[in-house]
Amino acid sequence: MTITQTHWRHVDYRADSLKQIITGLNNSIETLKARLGKIDWYDGLWLLEDTEPVFGMAFIAFQNYINGSIKDLYESLEDKTSLYKIGSTPGSFSRTNTELIIGLANYIKHKDDKKLHGGTQRILEAFDLIVNDDIEESPIFEGLTILDKKWDLFKVYEIVINWRRDLFNHYLNEIK
Repeated sequence: MTITQTHWRHVDYRADSLKQIITGLNNSIETLKARLGKIDWYDGLWLLEDTEPVFGMAFIAFQNYINGSIKDLYESLEDKTSLYKIGSTPGSFSRTNTELIIGLANYIKHKDDKKLHGGTQRILEAFDLIVNDDIEESPIFEGLTILDKKWDLFKVYEIVINWRRDLFNHYLNEIK
């Protein structure tokens, strides 16, 4: 009989609660989509207006998971921006999926401020995301399209779960 040991920091106790949150937000989005065929005046623009904050809450939940994972492994968020660079970059972009998720979370939290934080602005610019009042060009939807063309939050969930695995491997390499 072979006994394998698991490093105690390998256990990802945050993943299940994140999935529950994303399931709830996804259900909210589906409920809003159902209005399209039931309410005469409710069109695609209304749907975008109604779902932008819901998708935004998903990005905030992903950000919380990402930062919580860093804190779990490193006991500090001091080097979080360098750890956001772990993982793959979508398409021809120079920044990672994780950086995009963090940028979108910060965007939705601060979009009504006079000016976005410089780091958030640089991330959005790196993905050619333009901040303006046109809901059809919202960085939330444009960024979501970069992450998954079908706007599937569970695909984004998989991205952050895989990032956490890569983060753990990075952590193990550092402590060796």
